[in-house]
Amino acid sequence: MLCMNDAKDNKDWVSFLGVRRQWVGIALQIFSILVLVYTIFATRDHLSGGWLGFKTLRAIVLDVTTFIPTAGAVPLILFTGVDILMILYGLVKEGIEKRRKIREAQGEAQGRLLANREWLDWNARRQAAEAAGEEFTEPNPAEKHADYRS
Repeated sequence: MLCMNDAKDNKDWVSFLGVRRQWVGIALQIFSILVLVYTIFATRDHLSGGWLGFKTLRAIVLDVTTFIPTAGAVPLILFTGVDILMILYGLVKEGIEKRRKIREAQGEAQGRLLANREWLDWNARRQAAEAAGEEFTEPNPAEKHADYRS
């Protein structure tokens, strides 16, 4: 997903600024609409002072050409932002899954530790009873847990 050099992924991307091919048409429409609307507003603004011939025309063209980079940045920011969000979503999802697996592994390790401790404690009580010559009737941990499961 992050690598745009794979042969299978190259057909989905336009080489200019890494925009997805499917979004180029939409991006151009957004760009065109922004420039058109801005041109209308700039024309109305500059004509409000009256027609001064070339000076008015030059002011409109200068104003609109100054706006063009901003109009081009808007769709780029929108679509690049979507891609960045998707990349971040994947990274966050991977991180959450990794932490979940670590917690599960720690839980399993802690469970094994508790089971081993339970066996060691049981064995110590059995040996103490044997050493004292007493009868030891306590079921081992496996038998206790089998009773709980039944």
